[in-house]
Amino acid sequence: MSKKEESLFAMVKPSDSSRTLDQLAEDVFTLTQRFASVSAVHNMNTFKVLARLFKEQCVLEEENESSESKAVARPNQDVPSDSLQNPSDPDAGYSNHKGQGYQVQVAENYSEGDNDKQLSLITHIAVESADQHDANALLPAIEDLQERDMAPEELLVDSLYGSDTNCEQAKDEHGVSVIAPAMPGNQKNMHLADFDLDDQGRIISCPKGIAPDQVKKTKRGFSAAFSSATCLECESFKQCPVSKGKKACYYRYKKKDIRLARRRQHEESSAFKEKYRYRAGVEATMSEYDRRTGVKHLRVRGMKAVRFAAIMKAIGLNIFRASRHRRRKNNPITPQGGIWLTCLSFYSHVKEQILRQIRIVIAFLAILLPIFKNRQEMQF
Repeated sequence: MSKKEESLFAMVKPSDSSRTLDQLAEDVFTLTQRFASVSAVHNMNTFKVLARLFKEQCVLEEENESSESKAVARPNQDVPSDSLQNPSDPDAGYSNHKGQGYQVQVAENYSEGDNDKQLSLITHIAVESADQHDANALLPAIEDLQERDMAPEELLVDSLYGSDTNCEQAKDEHGVSVIAPAMPGNQKNMHLADFDLDDQGRIISCPKGIAPDQVKKTKRGFSAAFSSATCLECESFKQCPVSKGKKACYYRYKKKDIRLARRRQHEESSAFKEKYRYRAGVEATMSEYDRRTGVKHLRVRGMKAVRFAAIMKAIGLNIFRASRHRRRKNNPITPQGGIWLTCLSFYSHVKEQILRQIRIVIAFLAILLPIFKNRQEMQF
């Protein structure tokens, strides 16, 4: 539910919400203490949900005047994202961006040829609570694909999935090259990617073209020393990552920083842009996934039921795609035929929308007509 829809159930003014939450916390504390020793109640699932609610979203505070403890609601920033969101669906999580519920991780295969497109199918589905971070989903997805002999050589992912740790583990442990933009740093400051590096990762010159006086190799990376007189007079000193030392201005960076710098430099190349443009295809897949199956508005609760529904809907979408691909293969589209098919598709879409509106009007009239009929009978 959206925040606007949830507000329909609110029965207090915003100014009274804090006081009402504290009263509810006190009521929950009283109930948990009262029935904690009653075995018949203590073993009930509803009581366990109530106890979880108090543990995750309430806290005991001691009053100054007396030594008694009082239950109050936790501040919003202290409530974990994996806390209980809905008593009727304890498995659901919360994300500030996505809201309450679940999220689905999707992977699909793709073909690079625009003239001879191959069949594109969803190859991986993973359902998680909404509080899970996307970065933790990449390696399990690769492992799942490997178990079914479907692991790719290259995997195009969003920047949230493409952390340095994920890229290195995917390459070393699974032999999969992860292609993703590096997470952007502070745009106002300079980064190692702005420096000129040699093949080993040593700094050749800074963004202003100044060469370092010395570059030493350390256990974790390199340390470049620049002249203090030159750096302190530079107009970009505040944005530069160098730090002032006793004898010089130093820039210490690790092997991880070198890898990220090379990735950021490669992102500006035409080869990367040509390769990564196919990543947009999965966004169209997500749109089709929801548009055809309604996966974003499931009428089930619980992780087990949501996972089953999401997987079955993905299988259904694959069947649609396979059928469409077979028709196109058996009946190649000519330029003239393509225009007619586009017009037919547009006509079908408009027709579907009109019929949908008609069904809504009919359902609305079916509700109103009995009411009018009863009123007329009462008048007579």
